[in-house]
Parts: sequence; C-alpha cells; structure tokens
Amino acid sequence: MDFADDQQQLAAACLKRVNLITSMNRSAIQMFRNLALSVVVVLNMSLTGCQSVLFKERPKQDDSAVPSVHVPRQPEQSVIAPQKSEASKRPQAAQTHTITINEQTVQTPSHIDGRLVLGIREMATLPNLNLKMEAKLDTGAENSSVDARNIQFFERDGKKWVKFDLPSTSEGTVPMELPLKGTIKIKRPGLPSLERPVVMMTITIGDITQSVPVSLINRNKFTSPLLIGRSFMQDLAIIDVNQQKIAIKSVIRNRKRQAVVPVEQKSHTKAIIKPVSVEGLATLGAVEHMTLPDHNIVLKARIDTGARTSSIDARDITFFVKDEKDWVSFGVPNAAGEIITMEEPVTRFVKIKRHGEESEKRPVVTLNARIGDILAPTQFTLRNRENYEYPVLIGARFLEKRALVDVSRKYVNNKQQP
Repeated sequence: MDFADDQQQLAAACLKRVNLITSMNRSAIQMFRNLALSVVVVLNMSLTGCQSVLFKERPKQDDSAVPSVHVPRQPEQSVIAPQKSEASKRPQAAQTHTITINEQTVQTPSHIDGRLVLGIREMATLPNLNLKMEAKLDTGAENSSVDARNIQFFERDGKKWVKFDLPSTSEGTVPMELPLKGTIKIKRPGLPSLERPVVMMTITIGDITQSVPVSLINRNKFTSPLLIGRSFMQDLAIIDVNQQKIAIKSVIRNRKRQAVVPVEQKSHTKAIIKPVSVEGLATLGAVEHMTLPDHNIVLKARIDTGARTSSIDARDITFFVKDEKDWVSFGVPNAAGEIITMEEPVTRFVKIKRHGEESEKRPVVTLNARIGDILAPTQFTLRNRENYEYPVLIGARFLEKRALVDVSRKYVNNKQQP
C-alpha cells in the first residue's frame, strides 16, 4: 500500500469515527429530551390533578442510526377529593341565647248592645275636680249619692249654695262648694222622711261621663263613699254583680318565663288580651215579674244590686217554735190583693242599716223564686212594703253567677206563670 492509499484510508477512518461520535451525541441529546419531557408531564399531572396521562407513540427511530433509550412508564395517578367530616356535613346551628318573656294578661272592657258592662264596684273619676273615688253601682236607687261631711248652706250672688267636706278621695278630704240643685226626700218605713241636699256632679266611669244629680249624705257606715244610681246607668251601662273594677283596661296577671331564641331576639313583654267575660249570664231588666212556684204567686220585683239579700212584702209577722226551731208565719198579698198565708222556718236574722237610726233586725226565710229561666232557692227578709212601689226587691245574692242587670229595660223575662 502506497502513501496515498494510506492517507485515504486514514481519512476514511477519521470520517467514520466522526460520524459515530456525532450519531452518539444525537442519541444522547434525544434521550435527555425524552427524559425532560417525562419529568414535565409528571409535574403537570401533579399540579393539574389529572387522573392519568397517556403518552402518544413517538415516530420510530432508525435503530441502526440512533440507539433506543427506555424511559420507564410512570404509574397512573388519581387525585381523590378530601372527604368532609360528619360535623361539617350538618348545617351550622344558629347562635342562640336565653331571654325572659314577661307575659301580661290584659283585661279589656266588654259591651253588650252598645252598653258598657260595669262591675258591682268601680273606680269613679270626678274630672272637674281631678279626684277619684270608689263607687258602688246600685240599680235600686234612682239617683246617686256621695259621702259629705259638715254640710252648710249659704247664698252667693242671690243663689243657694252648699259647702261640705268630701272625704275618701284620692287626695284625702277635700272641701267643696257647689250650687244647690234642690232637695230630695228619702222614705223610711215607720220613720219620718229624710231630706237631703242635691248638687250636680260630673262623674266618669270607664268610657261613660255623665253630669247627674247627687244627694249629699254621711256615708261613713257604708263601704263605698259614692253610690251610682240608675240615672247614671240609663241606656249606657249593664251591671254584673259577679265582678269588680272591669270598666277600664287593666293588667290582671303577670307571668315570667324563659325561652331559648336566636341571638337577635331580646327580652320583651307579651300582652295577652282577655275581654271581660259575661258568658252564660241571663239579662234582667230594672223590673221583672217574680214567681213563687210553691205558692202560685206572681209579683212585681225591683232588681236591686245595692242590696245583698232580697226582700218581700210580709204582713202580720208572727214567730213560733216548731220541732225546737224558730218558725215564722206571715201573709203575702198577691197581685189581686188577696193575702196568702205562709209558714216557714227562720233561716237567719239580719241587721238592716238605717240612716240616722238604730239598725233593724229582720227575719229571713228561704223560698223558691223564679224569674224567667232562673229558678233558685232565695233568701228573703220579711218586712211590710205596702208603701213601696214594688212588693219584692231582688238582691245581689239572687243575681250572682246567674244574671246581668240592664236598667234601660223592664220585664225582659215576662213569664208570669209558675
């Protein structure tokens, strides 16, 4: 082999080595490219939460030109959402706290046919004098009367006036001077009539305000300093002897209770409205027919809330003893004027107050009495009532839990037969 051939072979060998080195460099570069791509894919899967990544098949390389490099397949990964605890699944409870609720039962007045229902006793106001007094409602009296002390008459500007002390008011004893309206005579059986001075006074009870004649009398032996008669009630009021002080709205009960509520609610007062109840009560007029069914007698009766015990016209009263008990015989005149004689055991004796005189002791008997649909054993005091308009007076005991009184009407229960 000559020198030229040697040079040619050496050059060919060098070129072959260079090609081999170049080929190896390309394979290495390709291998690193694939490895870098795998790392990027795995990192991307971790960041994006993909369930799995499928590698696309790359174009085949010439095995003779580029040696294959095996890249291990990464196992499939899945991202599992974190599970919520049972407590977090439940809706969050609202914040609560304990408060106090003050329940007030408020009694409100009642009306029947436009008339205010009044109790047997009410608080009355004298609006012109800015005074308050307790009053008793008396359907047996035509006019009202007030407790007056140190009564004196005098003249002013040629007119008759009266001055007096008004005790038992909201301001204590108050001196008064009023024009004299006139006088009234009070009948007293077996005694001279009693004359009383009369003045005009403005009185308010509930939503009723009336200017009415009021007689002046010392009422220190009576429970109420003011007595309200029929002239005040006429067409405006109905009387319920079962109740007291029901003319105005008032709190009749307070009750406190605890409650668990949302935090935005605060302690408060709750009003429970309760109208005055008159359920189950009959209505009687100022005058009714009363029957004594055991004796077949029908009599006219004045309904009198001012009296506790009823009274009947009795003549020839005689006491005697029977079976070691006190009995009494007496005669009752019927509507025809005939005297019906009765004998009854004495239930008790009562003392009747009389103005300016000693109390009178009277016998009491028990008789069955009927007014309308009301039939009840009724206690009657026995006294001669021939000088009175009505032979029978029906008191509050008969009315209790049974009836109201409307003085604007008469003979509401017109059942005269036994």
